Amino acid sequence: MKKKYYIIVAVYLISLAITAQPVITHNGNAPQIGETYHLAGDNGSYDPGPAGANQNWDFSDITPTFSTSSTAVTPESTPYASEFPEATIAFAQEGNETFIYSQISTSAMMNVGLGNDPGSGGDILIIHYTDPVKLMKYPFAYSDTYTDSYYTSYSLMEGMLTHEWGNITVTADAWGNVSTPEGTFNALRVKSERIYTDSIWVSGIFISAITYTQTDYQWYTSTSHAPVMSVSISGDGSTASYRTDAATAIGENQLPDVQVNIFPNPVTDRLTIQTDKKIKSIRLLSVNGQLINEVPVTSPESQQTINFNRYPKGIYFIELGFDKGVTVTRKVIK
Repeated sequence: MKKKYYIIVAVYLISLAITAQPVITHNGNAPQIGETYHLAGDNGSYDPGPAGANQNWDFSDITPTFSTSSTAVTPESTPYASEFPEATIAFAQEGNETFIYSQISTSAMMNVGLGNDPGSGGDILIIHYTDPVKLMKYPFAYSDTYTDSYYTSYSLMEGMLTHEWGNITVTADAWGNVSTPEGTFNALRVKSERIYTDSIWVSGIFISAITYTQTDYQWYTSTSHAPVMSVSISGDGSTASYRTDAATAIGENQLPDVQVNIFPNPVTDRLTIQTDKKIKSIRLLSVNGQLINEVPVTSPESQQTINFNRYPKGIYFIELGFDKGVTVTRKVIK
């Protein structure tokens, strides 16, 4: 009888461990230099699911249409290190010359900015948050919340200046089991609601201002240095992405280099895109990577036109999707 009792207790304790509430900590979750984080995902209309305790979310049927990765490196190894002396880590983005800079301490992870070289003679873009964005605080447990404000100003081109300010509210609004194509994980869900405004000034004269709203949901285990699952909602749709520790199969059989020509840039009215491959998808992103619009692809698929009349002056990124998950991103200035 005593043996059976101990078995019952052991099973009970194991079940508690499996369904325990994860806690995000510096030791368990802070990104580490030298690590590469592979993601795969899809754009569409993904529902992040309910908030609350002991939930179950199933994203296992996602059919990935894109893949990407970022590698955590020392800021000193990047071309823009002198612009971000406070950074303790940088993230090199796959497929483009973009580096995102962060400052990590035992109490928080802050986004301090990014550097991007668009190539082809374009202007290098430096966004340095003089009041940085608090991406995470340590430790962070279910029902914890905080609000942070941030600010930056940066030059889009000679004579054109952008001021950006906003607020982010971060809440651990749920925990439970989340399923992705990579497996099922006991995770804490973190909801981030961001509202920010970009204002454009030319030669000291105010031109326009636009306010954006974005909501992100990220699922962390107690030991994951990057989210195992994410759903980002902005504009007209949402993006779902999940962590894959493999060098994702989508990227292993990529097409040869895609030739892309975008003109005129800067654009005032209509932007023309010409490629040597068929375009599968077109996403218009803000300078911070938020989805603004998914542009329908028309025939012929190798040449597309985007009407920029509806968009305010500023800086944008055009993300083009091709077969086998290949994506190409280009910077556009209006």
